[in-house]
Amino acid sequence: MSVIDTSRLVQFQSDARNLLDRVGSERNIRTDEDSVTGTTGDRVTLGQGGSEAVTYSDGVRQDTTESPYDLLRSRLVTLLQEQGVAVQISTGSSEIDISSLTPEEAQVLVAEDGYFGVEQTSERIFQFAVGFAGNDPSLLDEILKGIEDGFTGAEQAWGGKLPDISYQTQDAIMNKIDHWLEGAANA
Repeated sequence: MSVIDTSRLVQFQSDARNLLDRVGSERNIRTDEDSVTGTTGDRVTLGQGGSEAVTYSDGVRQDTTESPYDLLRSRLVTLLQEQGVAVQISTGSSEIDISSLTPEEAQVLVAEDGYFGVEQTSERIFQFAVGFAGNDPSLLDEILKGIEDGFTGAEQAWGGKLPDISYQTQDAIMNKIDHWLEGAANA
C-alpha cells in the first residue's frame, strides 16, 4: 500500500478554495491610500513602528492568461505527478489524460450517465463489494463496513467533507445493496 503525502493535497485544496473564492466574488476593494498610490492587493503591517507599507499579490495565479479551470487542472496534475500518481485515468474502454481534459469533457464524465457519474460509479463500487464478498448476503455487515471505511478514508484524504456527488454515489450504493438483499430474500 502506498502512502500519499496529504500536506500537498491540503495545500492544493487551500489554493483551489482561494481561487474559487476570488473568481466567484472578484472583489475590488481599494482603500483611499490605494487610490492615491495606484496600488492594489492586500497589505500587511507587522509591529507598531512606522515602517514602509508593502503590497504583495496572492501568488496563486502565475499566468494571467490561464483560466481558473486551467489553473486548477494544472495544479492538480502537478500535485498528482509529484505524488507519483499517473495523470491517465481509465474509463473502462479508454484512457483520459487529465492534463489536457477540457471543462466540457469533465462535465460529460461526471454527468448523470457519465463514467464518473453517480450511476456508473455506484454500480462499479457495488459490483466490487458484492463480488468481493462472494455474492453472499450473510456478509452484509462486512460489505457495509468496507463501503463505510472507503468513504471515511476518502473524507480524510480530502480533508473533510467530500463533494456532494460522492454522497449521492454512497446513497446509490446503499440502494443497490437494498435491492440486492430483496432479490436474495425472494430467491
